[in-house]
Amino acid sequence: MNWTRIGAIVAILLDEIAFTVFFFGVLPAFDVYLPLTLYIGVMVILVAKDIIAIKFIWNIIVKQPEVGREALIGKIGIAYTDIDLFGLIRIDNELWKAEASYPIKKGEKTRITDMDGLSLQVESVSTDED
Repeated sequence: MNWTRIGAIVAILLDEIAFTVFFFGVLPAFDVYLPLTLYIGVMVILVAKDIIAIKFIWNIIVKQPEVGREALIGKIGIAYTDIDLFGLIRIDNELWKAEASYPIKKGEKTRITDMDGLSLQVESVSTDED
């Protein structure tokens, strides 16, 4: 589990932590004592709220990035133009500048191997599989 997920879970649990500190720390400091059943009732409501919230946002927390270097490397695209060192490829209906170390024909499948700014380093898929 990475730090982003741990941070999201802690952020969701902050209201329970704050309520516990308030109930057992702040109120007794002012000689205010409430029944434990009130604490348990409020905690049940807060935990139920958190379970519902986690159910709706968990996919967002664990979702892989859709943009950026991590999302693009390894993807398969199609050469939109002949790539003779430089050209264009289409990935997910978007055109990207591409660089290749050898010529790639228009319409040929390509795999992204690296990203340099907004330019993608590509190689031919058919060359790798042969």
